[in-house]
Amino acid sequence: MQSQDHTPATVRALLESTGTAFTIARYPPRAALFVQGDPCDSVMHIEKGRVWVAVTRPGGKEAICGLMAGGAFLGEEALLGHSVRPHTATAMTATEVLVVAKASVSRLLHTQPAIAHRFIAHVIARNARLKADLTDQLLLPVERRLAHTLLALAGCDTRTPCRCALPDVPQRIIAEMVGTTRSRVNFFMGQFKKRGFVAEDDGVLAVDNGHRQTSPAASLEAI
Repeated sequence: MQSQDHTPATVRALLESTGTAFTIARYPPRAALFVQGDPCDSVMHIEKGRVWVAVTRPGGKEAICGLMAGGAFLGEEALLGHSVRPHTATAMTATEVLVVAKASVSRLLHTQPAIAHRFIAHVIARNARLKADLTDQLLLPVERRLAHTLLALAGCDTRTPCRCALPDVPQRIIAEMVGTTRSRVNFFMGQFKKRGFVAEDDGVLAVDNGHRQTSPAASLEAI
């Protein structure tokens, strides 16, 4: 009797199996996937890399709306009837995405349960992250908010000790995400380096989420 492979099909495989047209786009770090005001005519799926999403206010001030990693969808506002992009999406690391016309995505969500389940899971996870970020902003001091943000930027699994490289994100962006000033971010980054929570190896900053007394707190739960 042959064993069955129960590994879920990738979004790319699902698109190919349904004959849905898509393109593959690759972006270097800090490149814009799309810019606020661009035509809202497609939905993207991140296969590799990490992306930050931001909105620019009329006065020019930028606000970070979220971080997206592999497996997430981008530009789903197209499905709500938006004619232009309400946000700007920027690659934090080398990023590869699948680009699908919004009409095709709308059809797939109605006819392909596997795609619909992936999309619903993405929306639920994103809403959970937004609620967690709001709770952090309301209840946590700047130092702990910065620690959480660095862990998220590095993509650290907070359940197990690990050392993860930080993407090359400007401190002004990190300050926007934390809800503080660049000078405060710079100060606490210096403190984190002294305690071993942040270290530099060959010019690359990395976060160490190990449960050590030298980290900002005795454990991640305390951070």
